Amino acid sequence: MLFWLVFLPLLGGFVGWLLEAYLRHSFTQIGQCKIEHRSRFIFLNKLNSEVCQFTANSIALLTMIAVLVIMSVLGYEALTALRHGQNWSLQIDVSWIALLGIRFHLVLDGLSILMSMLSCIVVTIALLYSRKEMPNSAGLFYFCLLFMTSAVMMLFMTMDLFLWFFLWEAVAIPFYFLITLWGQRDTNSTTNPNGANKFLIYTQVSSLFMLLAIISLALANWQLTNQWTFDYYVLMKTPISSYLEFMIMLGFLAALVVRLPLVPFHNWFIDAHIESSTTGSIMISGLLVNTALYGLLRFVLPLFPNASLTIAPIMSILGLLTLFYSTLLCFSQSDIKRLIAYVHIALMSFMTVVIYSGSLLAYQGIILEVVAITFVISGLFIISGLLAERYLTRNIHHFLGLKTHVKYLSTLTLFFILSVLGIPGTANFVGNFMAIFGSYQNSTYIAVFLIIGLILLSISIVVRTQPIFYGTIDKPLSDKNPVSCKDLFLLIMILIILIFIGLYPQWVLDMSYPDIDQIQKIISSAQTNLIKGDV
Repeated sequence: MLFWLVFLPLLGGFVGWLLEAYLRHSFTQIGQCKIEHRSRFIFLNKLNSEVCQFTANSIALLTMIAVLVIMSVLGYEALTALRHGQNWSLQIDVSWIALLGIRFHLVLDGLSILMSMLSCIVVTIALLYSRKEMPNSAGLFYFCLLFMTSAVMMLFMTMDLFLWFFLWEAVAIPFYFLITLWGQRDTNSTTNPNGANKFLIYTQVSSLFMLLAIISLALANWQLTNQWTFDYYVLMKTPISSYLEFMIMLGFLAALVVRLPLVPFHNWFIDAHIESSTTGSIMISGLLVNTALYGLLRFVLPLFPNASLTIAPIMSILGLLTLFYSTLLCFSQSDIKRLIAYVHIALMSFMTVVIYSGSLLAYQGIILEVVAITFVISGLFIISGLLAERYLTRNIHHFLGLKTHVKYLSTLTLFFILSVLGIPGTANFVGNFMAIFGSYQNSTYIAVFLIIGLILLSISIVVRTQPIFYGTIDKPLSDKNPVSCKDLFLLIMILIILIFIGLYPQWVLDMSYPDIDQIQKIISSAQTNLIKGDV
């Protein structure tokens, strides 16, 4: 079942691509016939485009609904077993490249199923929203989305480091095409077409360091055991010197810090959002960034606990600098997408600092934060797309009279802004509360700086967005003022999820607790050894 689960999105995307190509070819053959009236020819071309896009989108959507149903069933089984103190996991472990000991090893446990389910929900939201953007070559577009989904799901389950690197690179390919082929939706913008190139250069160069680190770790194990393997569980127990452990960890961090992204490696993130469509921005914030945060929790901390403790002060300082830097830049942003992108960077840097606190309470808060921030940022990007559609610009200074001219959208916009602030009743509140208190156990000063950073971020969002609700505009908006039922459904669905998790977060904590507890015990043991001087 696990095999079909991870490859079902890829299969659905490929089928949709082929069927869309077949329909387009069929309409082209019809169009080559003699058509007497020009109006009939135009109607046929429009019908061709609409039918192909609807078909590709419907197949992709049905595929993701099927994946979500399977995920929900497996999630319920996992949650029931974990609450009764039982171990639960599904796995695939087959030989891939036997000569080097590389295996196709996937393990679906509580943490991975939670991250995979989150990704699938975000992709479903992106598919529903993408219908209004009418992408060209719809079959290829949805194939890229579902290919990315399949790769991200496997990335959250892999227990072979070579396979992890392979999937890490595979995820970047469709993202590049999303930006280059279907980006730059705002023709009035003056952005340079460098976002995709920056993304490719930053990620490829940084990933090379991670590949060297993975090979070095496998080579160190081979020198001890005379056997090649990239198995996560084997390499975790490989005894290596403190210096080598630190250098290998730096190779992993080189790739993860770029994708998080932390200053000064954040430029690609801003440009990628500016040049992407709204659907592309949802995928970047909902899938791509989460892979880096997951890599820190699942791979860097357990594989290199001593080195992680050594570099923790530096990473905390880098995270705090990114938090304050991006927060201050939020005060001066006029582009709504750029503002949301900087908000997301600030929140990701906040979680990076918390990860290096080493507290179980903080780790559990991080899991809630990942879920909450993913939904909040996705909702904000949907709202940014709706605002740009009605005001025909992304300039915040032109977003006036929202409360009067666009029914319901002002209320939903206010909710998502308050969710970023972490008001009680939302998932962000619980995550922030646990993360800050967990960090306080490790360092009072860091917790204080985190609180100050969140307060400044809250002020910046309110200052930049408050004027859009009131005022009058010189010219009436387009006739598409009312928010469609589909857009309302998307935003209300995200709203309900955030409130549900905020009022009942225990199921998220129960799902991820065994894996998070194991990671924390590894860090705690390394900290004890460091105090004793055994390292």
